[in-house]
Amino acid sequence: MAILAAFVLFFLGVVLAVKSGLARRVFFAMFAYVKGEDLVAPTILRTPPLNSPYQRWLVRARKDIPIFEGLVIQDIEHVALSPWPQMGAGVAGLYLRLADYQMIDSRILEIPPGGKTNSQRHLYEIGIYFLSGKGHTILQQEGKPLQRIDWAAGDLFSVPLNVRHQHHNSGNEPARMLMVTSFPLVLNVMNNEDFIDDNPSAFTDRYAGEPDYLEKTGDIHRLEISANFVKDIRTTATRHNDFRGKGNESIRWLMAGNSMLSMHISQLPPKMLKKAHRLTSNAFVLILSGDGISLIWREGDWNDRLRVDWKPGTLFAPPVFWYQQHMNSGLTSARYLAINIPGLVRNIGLHFEDQIEVDTAESRKEWERGLDQAAKRKR
Repeated sequence: MAILAAFVLFFLGVVLAVKSGLARRVFFAMFAYVKGEDLVAPTILRTPPLNSPYQRWLVRARKDIPIFEGLVIQDIEHVALSPWPQMGAGVAGLYLRLADYQMIDSRILEIPPGGKTNSQRHLYEIGIYFLSGKGHTILQQEGKPLQRIDWAAGDLFSVPLNVRHQHHNSGNEPARMLMVTSFPLVLNVMNNEDFIDDNPSAFTDRYAGEPDYLEKTGDIHRLEISANFVKDIRTTATRHNDFRGKGNESIRWLMAGNSMLSMHISQLPPKMLKKAHRLTSNAFVLILSGDGISLIWREGDWNDRLRVDWKPGTLFAPPVFWYQQHMNSGLTSARYLAINIPGLVRNIGLHFEDQIEVDTAESRKEWERGLDQAAKRKR
């Protein structure tokens, strides 16, 4: 009987440890991947390539275009830009190479009043969030009539694949936009810039110059919508999604028939601690509203975690396979836009999503410090 009782207590203890996340954390602490020495650990180690096609392009590009490298830009709406004549006369910009990504990149462009970018087309996908100003984009699918897309600050748009396009500033103030593209991935696969930038293929299954192209929309499933243009994502409706934490809301758009780039917004209620998670794909995160902090760390390296204090306009990129945990320390809801590339890794069978279901005591302490700091700022 004593042996049976001991077994029952042991079994209940194991269940409690698993349910609470304690067993998981102990396992990670015991077998965390340390400097590439333990090959049986659950952590996946990514070694930044030194001689990829994109890496070689980057070495050449540094001589000609303005480049920022790092993890965080605190305010992309006011960060200093430099002339970028390759993009158009009078156009200023900054090429963002964040977190050593090899799948997606980002660019900030600013068009002067009355100005325009050079006309271009390319075999990589591009998602655009308009930061300020107003203007329009001209699309030209081969053999089809021109189509004009009018946009303003807060709008979200994705250029259809390999369609010739040109952005125009139709206002009296500079028009600034954030672009996220799959150029690094496509270059790493094709290893030929001419093939990417001067290819006659027309992807009419994605865009055929339809007059109602911008109005097309429809539900794919509860949290995903098909839409080719979205007005002001700072205020657009979201849907309940408790997967990342109680009260969280989100919505994801499939735009322009993209097979690589994915765009979604997530909204955290006031004083919400979101569940920590990590993804296999590159992801740019832009804060649209609210104040808070995000913690970023490699598995087993919690003590070396990075802290990002954010506000509207903060852009950051968690390194691949690192954990990220977003914390709203403000008194209002916080909303962010994330552009990533999960479909690609899922399609080739490499997708996983590793979420920590129970918050660690350490992360809660960090969050509480953020709450205290926010309260002091309000005084």
